Amino acid sequence: MHKPILLTFAVLSTGVTAADAQEWDSVTAEAVAPGVIHRKLVVNRGPWRMHLLEIDLSTPGLSLIGVRSNDRFRGRETVRSMVSRYKGPGKAVAGVNGDFFNVKIGTGESENNVLIEGVLWKGVRMTDSPYDTYDNLHSQFGVDWRNRPFIDRFGLDAEIVERGRRAVRLDGVNFRNDSSSLVLYTPAIGDSTPVDSATTSMLAVQLELVEKRGETTLFCVARRTREGRSVWLDGGYALAASGSGRAFVAALARRGGTIRIVSRLAPDRGKLRTVVGGWPRLLRHGRSVAQYADILEGTFPRFSAGKHPRTAVGFSKDSTKLLLFTVDGRRESDAGMSLAEVATMMIALGAHEALAFDGGGSTTMVIDGKVVNRPSDQAGERPVGSGLLVVVEPAGGRH
Repeated sequence: MHKPILLTFAVLSTGVTAADAQEWDSVTAEAVAPGVIHRKLVVNRGPWRMHLLEIDLSTPGLSLIGVRSNDRFRGRETVRSMVSRYKGPGKAVAGVNGDFFNVKIGTGESENNVLIEGVLWKGVRMTDSPYDTYDNLHSQFGVDWRNRPFIDRFGLDAEIVERGRRAVRLDGVNFRNDSSSLVLYTPAIGDSTPVDSATTSMLAVQLELVEKRGETTLFCVARRTREGRSVWLDGGYALAASGSGRAFVAALARRGGTIRIVSRLAPDRGKLRTVVGGWPRLLRHGRSVAQYADILEGTFPRFSAGKHPRTAVGFSKDSTKLLLFTVDGRRESDAGMSLAEVATMMIALGAHEALAFDGGGSTTMVIDGKVVNRPSDQAGERPVGSGLLVVVEPAGGRH
């Protein structure tokens, strides 16, 4: 049973007054699990109905776990289903929706890097989004194995190394090929590569996994290639290219032998456990940068200045408190917020760094298997591409 608790709010010296931070018309709070507090906040002048999960990252047995829908590279699933389906160590006590996902062709694929339990599911040097006003790399949320949170513009830093030859840049892991890029496809993506819409065909060489050590993976190159707009992987690995990159793939297949692929995310934040994308960064070093999002990360006024349901993640200056935030919208009783308003609210709630996750009809917070906010879609909770779960191990199972 959840226990009511007393509320205190930290007001930081970042332009938000104490009056602004304390104008709550209604406040309730409950303890969800050790180190996890759920607050419901109402401000009638918005009108805003907000939910906040305040998480003490120093709590033994507590973890933040990024998940994909149905544990697959493609597809969509509700956050409630993600929480209830979780079968890892401990129990998923809460969750929110995560990254923006591909809706134009219906795959549900995340737009940014995807790192799940230390495994890179998707690696990009440029965010894979059709909505940016210019090509750029979005800010993303990461957490390491010691529960230290980060917000950075993580990008793939990878290369292909053959003995006696100059290293060649690897352009992506499990993303849609363009006219000249070299992309590694792994079993995470499924049985086949995405359809290459940029050209009529890609050339792929099959790779056999020999050994993986940290950021370095050793492969044996099969002396056979496959070609097509989509290439069958059969649960294996392949290096594929279209356009000018085909020559390298063809030569690699002729040579055979072994290659090493070294892949990491930059900037280097040590061994990360989870990376979940978002758009855009809201706070940097305690100050709002949301008002510059159109310039910094290619958002556009209808998205950034418009009032919409929003989901956000933030953390305190000392990185010990994580905040997961939702605000409802698109109803007469729920106005939604602009990005700048979310940034102001996150400061008032104690965040020093903050990032927006996917919002609109995707905005969802689940606690103990129940959706606590009011998703704006007429049909109710929207299936999304990814989520961020709060997992707590029982006392006897903690290490």
